[in-house]
Amino acid sequence: MKFGYLPQSGLETGNLRTDDQLRDAIRSLQKFGGIPETGQVDERTQQLMVRRRCGLPDKPDLRLHDPSLLRRFKRYTLHGSPWKHLNLTWR
Repeated sequence: MKFGYLPQSGLETGNLRTDDQLRDAIRSLQKFGGIPETGQVDERTQQLMVRRRCGLPDKPDLRLHDPSLLRRFKRYTLHGSPWKHLNLTWR
């Protein structure tokens, strides 16, 4: 759910998922990671799942953006909300 492969669950349903939902989510993750899409959690899929990530969904929710983005595909994706602090430093 955190990375956008499964829909958010409600309080009534908890984390109940069908086998088809789980297989589709695993296939989507495998496609995103560029590994064979088997729908099964194998060694390569486990390695992909434990890789470090930024914490944002791999599949952004396009509904949060301008509806025109649904018709027009761009080469970049906007994630989340803008930063509150614009004075950035680095080291």
